[in-house]
Amino acid sequence: MGKTPFVESSKQAAKGGFRGIKKVRGLVVDIDRVPPPEGWETTKEQIQVRLEEAVVLEMFEGEEEFELRDGKFSFLYPYAEGDAHPSANGPYMRCLVASAEKLGKKPTDFIGQVVTFAKMPTKLFSTRPNKDAKGNVIEKGEDGKFPLFDVITEDFFSIVADEGADNENTRTYAREAMMGLGKKAALRKLLTDTRLKQLPGLKDKLADGTLAAYLELQVIDGKFAEAIT
Repeated sequence: MGKTPFVESSKQAAKGGFRGIKKVRGLVVDIDRVPPPEGWETTKEQIQVRLEEAVVLEMFEGEEEFELRDGKFSFLYPYAEGDAHPSANGPYMRCLVASAEKLGKKPTDFIGQVVTFAKMPTKLFSTRPNKDAKGNVIEKGEDGKFPLFDVITEDFFSIVADEGADNENTRTYAREAMMGLGKKAALRKLLTDTRLKQLPGLKDKLADGTLAAYLELQVIDGKFAEAIT
């Protein structure tokens, strides 16, 4: 009998729960400065983003997908102490503010809009440590300096281009949702499914008869089915 495989890399460890969400989409209802949650070992105030009608679009590898209760979701960024300004190298500025500025806006401009957020590797700053994570002394380079290392985070959300119906992940989700449904049932699904109802273009395609072709399906006996190739 072979040995049972087991995890030997920190990258494979499960994040668990909400931390396992990699991409989420929802209506931004509020962005505000709030105190740190009770029990947190920090006195820094936080920036809280609150979403409604939210749906999980993607989980990190190995994480189990789940539905958000009542379609509500919120997340935090460490901000600053008291009246201080946030660090230019912190996740609030590097992830939320920087991603908003790439779209020509500031974060609060997105309040009242449906927005897609994703956790992606983001450089916070560079540093020259004299020891590695195990406490071993790092050798200096030929220039007499310690090597430069980038500090990267993948723990905070950035605003990304909207997840429209043309996105392949969304199209796959819609394709699976339509399978076996007749036109009335498909319409009901498009109007009630938390994720699909945010994409009115699919309803339009159902109405004009082009949805099956768009999703690479066919209609057999009035119901969506796998296309025969």
